[in-house]
Amino acid sequence: MSMSAKRERALLNSDEIAVLRSTHHPDIYDLSRRELADLQARLRDMRDKARTLTRQKQREARGKSEARGKSFPGGVEQPQRRKQVFAAALKRVKKELNRLNKLEAKAHHIEAAHKALAQRRASNFAPAIPASRT
Repeated sequence: MSMSAKRERALLNSDEIAVLRSTHHPDIYDLSRRELADLQARLRDMRDKARTLTRQKQREARGKSEARGKSFPGGVEQPQRRKQVFAAALKRVKKELNRLNKLEAKAHHIEAAHKALAQRRASNFAPAIPASRT
């Protein structure tokens, strides 16, 4: 289930909001392939960190482990929602990268088709053989 932008902002801090803002509709199309790859790596790190925290909180809730580090506000739900936000952003970035790959492949196919058509047309019109005295 998708999450509204307002709800995303409520779960994240200002640095994370700035990163996630670039994964939404109009801004994602302005990013280059290299920027998208960098953003993808950063989002994976954020998602993995949230996933680790979620798993730790779940273990603490079941009584299987001690609390580690500072206390995190809320129970298991908040880190889990944060993980979902990062996973959704990662999904958007992957989708955009896939779209760019398909556009590039389509351009290569069109170029190859035009080249093949030009070769075909050139082969239909063989050069005229000059007349000889025989």
